[in-house]
This record gives sequence, C-alpha cells and structure tokens, in this order.
Amino acid sequence: MKNRVIGLLSGFKRGLKRSTKSVQQRVPASKRFGEVSEVNGVHGVDGQGNISPIEPVLNTLKFDISILLQPKTFLYLLGITVIFLVQTYNTLAIINLARQNEKLRDQILMTSSVITSQELRVHELHSIHNITQDAVKLGLEPSGIPPVELRP
Repeated sequence: MKNRVIGLLSGFKRGLKRSTKSVQQRVPASKRFGEVSEVNGVHGVDGQGNISPIEPVLNTLKFDISILLQPKTFLYLLGITVIFLVQTYNTLAIINLARQNEKLRDQILMTSSVITSQELRVHELHSIHNITQDAVKLGLEPSGIPPVELRP
C-alpha cells in the first residue's frame, strides 16, 4: 500500500516537472506575458518609429490562460484556500467559545446567588436555634397553647 502511494506521488512530481518545462520551452516569456516587442503607428518620444494607440491596448489585454492552468498555480491556490478555511474555522471556534464562556459566567452567577441565599437561610435557622437554647437556659418553656392572632 505504501509503495503504491509513494509511486503515485513520485509520478505526479515527475509530471509536474515535465509540464512546467514544456510550457516554458514552447512559448517565450515575452509572448506569455503579452509584452510588446514592436510598435508601429504614432511617432515615439525621439520622433522615430510609429506607435499605434490601439496596438498597445490590445497587447495588454492579451491573457494567456495556460499560466493559470499549470499545476503549480493550482497548488498555490489550494494552499491559500486551506489557510483561509482554517483561519475561518478558528475564528468561528473562538466565537463559539466566547458564547459558551458567557453562558458559564451566567450559570456561576446564578449558582453563587443561590448559595448566598441558602447561607442566609442557614444563618436565620441557626439564630432561631440559638434563641431557643438561650430560652431553655433561662428556664423558659414552649407553650402548649397555640398562639392567638390579633386583627386590628
């Protein structure tokens, strides 16, 4: 299995080398990038030679698509795309973590407020228990008659 993968990758590498060499050998760089080698028409700066106002515009509009179709270009675009996707994923992950952080902060605040209210209730009950103990020490006993409610 490893030998197949290695063989496939080395064949791909050789194909890349051949394709870049063949493109460079077939077309000179000046033709690939649309350079102007001879211009005729309007007089130049020194008064010699004619420069046509239309030809330079047409030559700059020439675009060779074969440059973009080279495997090296696709690899660059693939790398840039992967980096962009990873950065986008990381940004979204940070936003989600910030939301979770806020939810956890709210839960902590609610839990601490519940704990505080429970502590107050414990102190209240503890103080009632202390008052009952102090009353027993003084010799007071709880009444068997239920309390009477007075209404104004």
